[in-house]
Amino acid sequence: MEGVMVSASTGVMTSLLKKLTTLLEKKQRLISDVKKDVASLRDEMTSMGALLARLSDMEELDAQHRDWRDKVRELAFDMEDCIDVFLHKHGDGDARSSSGLMPRLKIPMARYRIASLIKQLSTRAVEISSSRDRYRLLDVPASAAAGGVVPVDPRIQAIYAEATGLVGIDGPREKIIEWLTTKEGADRQVRVVSMVGFGGVGKTTLANQVYSKMKDQFESTAFVSVSRKPNIIKILSDLVMATRGRMDPAEKHDARQLVDVVRANLKDKRYLVVIDDIWAEEAWNTIKCCFLENNCGSCVITTTRSEDIANACRSGFDGYVYKIKPLTDLDSMRLFHRRIFHSEDACPEQLKSVCGDILKKCGGVPLAILTIASILASHEEVKSMEVWERLKRCLGFHLEKTPAFEWMRHVLNLGYNDLSLDLKTCMLYLGIFPEDSEIRKNDLMRRWIAEGFITRRHHCLGQDEVAESYFNELVNRNMIQIARFDDCGEVLSCRLHDLMLDFIILKSTEENFITVINDDHCTQGPWEARRLSVHIRDSECNDVLSNMGLTQVRSFNLWGPAQWLPPLSKFQLLRALNLEIYNSKGEHYNTSCICSLFQLRYLRTRGIRSKKLLTVQLHKLEHLQSLEVACEAYDDLTLDAKLLPSTLWHLVVPRYVYLGGIGRMKTLRILRPLKTNFTNMDSIEGLGELTNLKELELELASTSRSLIPSLCKLVSLQSLVVINPFFSLPDDILTGWVPPPGDLRRLHVLDCPFSTVPSGWITQLGKLRSLDIQVVSLPRDGAAALSRLTSLVHLELHVAEHAPEEGVVIHGAAFPNLVEFCFRYTVPCLVFEAGAMPRLRSLSIDCYERGARHADAVLNGIEHLCGLLDFRLDIYERDGFIPRVYFGRDHMKNLKCAFIPDSELDTSEQFSGTDLERPQSEEVRKWDRDSLMAAVAEAIKRHPGSPRIIMTVVS
Repeated sequence: MEGVMVSASTGVMTSLLKKLTTLLEKKQRLISDVKKDVASLRDEMTSMGALLARLSDMEELDAQHRDWRDKVRELAFDMEDCIDVFLHKHGDGDARSSSGLMPRLKIPMARYRIASLIKQLSTRAVEISSSRDRYRLLDVPASAAAGGVVPVDPRIQAIYAEATGLVGIDGPREKIIEWLTTKEGADRQVRVVSMVGFGGVGKTTLANQVYSKMKDQFESTAFVSVSRKPNIIKILSDLVMATRGRMDPAEKHDARQLVDVVRANLKDKRYLVVIDDIWAEEAWNTIKCCFLENNCGSCVITTTRSEDIANACRSGFDGYVYKIKPLTDLDSMRLFHRRIFHSEDACPEQLKSVCGDILKKCGGVPLAILTIASILASHEEVKSMEVWERLKRCLGFHLEKTPAFEWMRHVLNLGYNDLSLDLKTCMLYLGIFPEDSEIRKNDLMRRWIAEGFITRRHHCLGQDEVAESYFNELVNRNMIQIARFDDCGEVLSCRLHDLMLDFIILKSTEENFITVINDDHCTQGPWEARRLSVHIRDSECNDVLSNMGLTQVRSFNLWGPAQWLPPLSKFQLLRALNLEIYNSKGEHYNTSCICSLFQLRYLRTRGIRSKKLLTVQLHKLEHLQSLEVACEAYDDLTLDAKLLPSTLWHLVVPRYVYLGGIGRMKTLRILRPLKTNFTNMDSIEGLGELTNLKELELELASTSRSLIPSLCKLVSLQSLVVINPFFSLPDDILTGWVPPPGDLRRLHVLDCPFSTVPSGWITQLGKLRSLDIQVVSLPRDGAAALSRLTSLVHLELHVAEHAPEEGVVIHGAAFPNLVEFCFRYTVPCLVFEAGAMPRLRSLSIDCYERGARHADAVLNGIEHLCGLLDFRLDIYERDGFIPRVYFGRDHMKNLKCAFIPDSELDTSEQFSGTDLERPQSEEVRKWDRDSLMAAVAEAIKRHPGSPRIIMTVVS
């Protein structure tokens, strides 16, 4: 594997050596003495780089070694910065190529300036090199290169559910449920149970288990995290939304107003609320104002690491404090063996003794057990006694003599030291994100690539594949936690445990890898900040940022108000820029300086007026790979692709931006959205030039003859989403897309209707995992045809006009991998045979209130869906569905009063082209709301698993 270009321990040494070689090329025309200095520097830095790599494999360094390592690392950064500036300004080194007298005079002057800087850097290198002989260096073998792409361990979800959800938790869960549900006499006051324990012992897990088992008994439920630096407004807003409140997201609310909304939502309701991870009594004093006494038997669960806060939480309520205990020896062993061997009884006899010694050091803490077990599970020789003995010896180092928090840090450090050099770098980079962040996997991978942490492997795996392999390995080692999965069943996002984030920030500070500034402190050490992450809320910020030198900063990330955003002119060497602006539209902020950031590779903004940003001369950014701009819509903007760099891989722009001349962006892999209207239909033609495109979102305002020919050229496409908010494309237009790309995994085309299921065409999509499709008529074998797509995880099926009167039959063994099924038709006429959809977890149905009634029962056979957890039914009062394609199912909650009048629904035009119209008859019976809901409820009663049920009426 090629060496990483940038790492936490060695800095930019690999990249620097390549650039020193470039600088020696003849075309640079350096002064002869300077060439000698550069050649000498390259030789010396090569030697230093080899020593840095050896030191990076050592778990502990003494003060002298750390000092030498830090000086070499910072020298490498300064050298590369010097070379980058010189090559950018005078890269061709040819005075004859410059027109005019002044440019030709400036080039010799620049060479003398670079000569002076090289001399200074050379002197520093000699001084550092002379101290090298004073250190005794250990002979540390180089770590083995990693193999191919590492997939996500399929046992991860089961481990979370079984180990942290079941092992040793039954007793505590039932005890807490007993405390919450046992009421004496007429006592129906709010009851509070506060769980207390140190980080990693399982407070959140236990709270979630109690919550999951009890929530169906309550009218209103909420699970809200607080964190160490609580944002009270966000916490209260989450409570408002969780308790089914309505609020305008653009309108500002203070804490008192939000508390009033929550109290109004909970009035006269029996509620269950979990407030997780409380660090400060002040935060609880505000939150508890939401919990009014209404004599309904409501319950509140809190978790905290402090016994004082736990006692404060129960004070004033009928409450208890539950101290969470570590796992027993037996439960610890069960958890340990499951993670390593996927079985409780598979541990070889010769390892049981050393296994007991390791578990003794873990002290029954689930986080420690899983971390150490993951280290062993990742080794190829997982049953090697030598591997286990070596791990046991490492665990004994100062473990028994340190306080619990420091001891846990030692366990985390053990997992960190077992990572390869490049994985350590990728792991430490997670420290840029604020506490409790949900980190998008794809965005994280783009940042890694932009920062130079990822290189191609063996010239066969691209950077995306290598980055995904790194992410998956961190998941498999339990270093990061999966937050959500997407509609294709892939990991969408991850989270960091608070303790892990603290550990990462500590290590990053030691390596001068990341500097974090927030409302409370700054982690900057004695060196120049290289990566700067600023997390500012509405409180007053200290003046650290204003007094800090920003010239050498390579990555700047801001989460906070616009007033804390320094002038971009202060930055010169930025490679990654992320701006998450809160409470400000940034209308007067000057973004023109962005075009001078010649090293920029990643640019993401939210909250800044994107018109100003997108119209600056971004095409000058010759290295920019990822551009994502999110902002509220003002007026439509037509953007010529000539204003954008042709090097872009990922382009995400606001929905009000029309892209023109897109055909020149031949390196694009992700494009969201490509919005077209009558004035820029040439974009559809240019779309066919983007042969590297993998993800595409199209928003069409009209049709074009070039659409299908362009799609046929996109042979690498893996995801296609088509949105037409105002009209539908002609029926069966997509069947002309021949052949469809074989790697297509997502196809969301509800606004591209088919007259019937295109069996011959759609079954070519053998890798499809997520499908949203609308058919005018669904034949008897239509569902069977779709079930041939055996890889489907998500299916949304809309039937516009006609379905079999006997129902849509899902045959046994059909859809073996489907997890989510959304069905829309006038009536819920689904029939499930035994064995159908064995993995289905979520079933959603849209229907009319007065649909044709061909039988007295609905959802026949739903009891065969043994894995069903959630069922949702949306009943529409009028014939005409809200266009969910544009707004999305999540936004339906805010559109319950919207409807499409019958006068505006021209069904004769919308569904023309089919002769399978439903015969009209005065004698056709109709459902009514009450009988339909009763029939559905009766069907759900037959289900043995008691799934969660949500029924709503859309007026």
